[in-house]
Amino acid sequence: MHITTWKYTKFFALFCSALFIGSVAAAFAAEQAAQQPAARERPAHLRLLAGPGGGQWHTAGERMAEILTRAVVPTTSRTGGGVSNINNVNARNADIAFTLTCFLGAAQSGEREYSHIQADNAALIAAVYPQVLYVLMRKDVADKHGITTMGQLLRLKMPLRFASLKPGTASEAILNMLLRYGYGTHFAALKEQGWTLSFNDYAEIADNFVTGELDCFAYTAGTMVPLILTMESHTDVLVLEIEQQALDALSSKFKTYTYTIKPGLYKNVTKPIPTLGDSTCLITRRDLPDDIVYDVTAALWKNKAVLAGAVKDFQAFSAENAVPAGLAVHPGAKKFWEGLRGK
Repeated sequence: MHITTWKYTKFFALFCSALFIGSVAAAFAAEQAAQQPAARERPAHLRLLAGPGGGQWHTAGERMAEILTRAVVPTTSRTGGGVSNINNVNARNADIAFTLTCFLGAAQSGEREYSHIQADNAALIAAVYPQVLYVLMRKDVADKHGITTMGQLLRLKMPLRFASLKPGTASEAILNMLLRYGYGTHFAALKEQGWTLSFNDYAEIADNFVTGELDCFAYTAGTMVPLILTMESHTDVLVLEIEQQALDALSSKFKTYTYTIKPGLYKNVTKPIPTLGDSTCLITRRDLPDDIVYDVTAALWKNKAVLAGAVKDFQAFSAENAVPAGLAVHPGAKKFWEGLRGK
């Protein structure tokens, strides 16, 4: 082979080899980058998901956005729902959201029904206050049929007008959870019994309940609910008991608990009423930087009184109960709570 041709061939081979090695290195770097959490830089704004209009999460979300805008970065709040909020945080469509701790538990339960709750990229900021299931029934209808408990209600095979909040909200999802795992029934079976089921927002359901267009209204809220007080001022309301067997079934599977509504809180409550208890919590993206989650947590804690001024249940927000056992906590939030408890 001519020496010039040999040198050219050797140079070309080395060039191709270098090109190949560079391509492999670039591909490896791209793969490594893809495996790293997205958007690790400090965001210029935060997106907060609350709850349906008229509810406590919606009210608290607006106040929270004001607090975080002043103390951390500009924050906007928009409506959401307990289950859909987890999926939106997981998919990076939101940065912070309200939900219930039982839904985080459901995502870890292995139940096929809850495989749609995607929480790999969701982590806890804090559990903030108790969340209570209220099953309300018009007292005239309840008295007519001798109904005082949820189990008695579910056995009614007759036309009954029953409402909850829209699918994707905490209320609709936890009601479905109670029906399936507490009482062994579901929405379709109730329709076969003659029930009419509707799903709407707080205000419209409450109006229909008061005017007699609905018989029952089931939803979750805090421990002191102004909406129930308003409804009681217009019509007689009965809060139904949840049987202990059903409460125990959910506790073992989803880590809920029995909450007792005390007499005197509402006009119609004249004796202790056991119902389903859970916790409203705030979650965030796992891939949100630790420092900003720390700042968010600190700002919310510092402004606890301001939040309680909007939603009274925030008075229950405490360092001792902020981190429930068995749930993933964001490192930034964990650092704050550990530091606070260490003081």
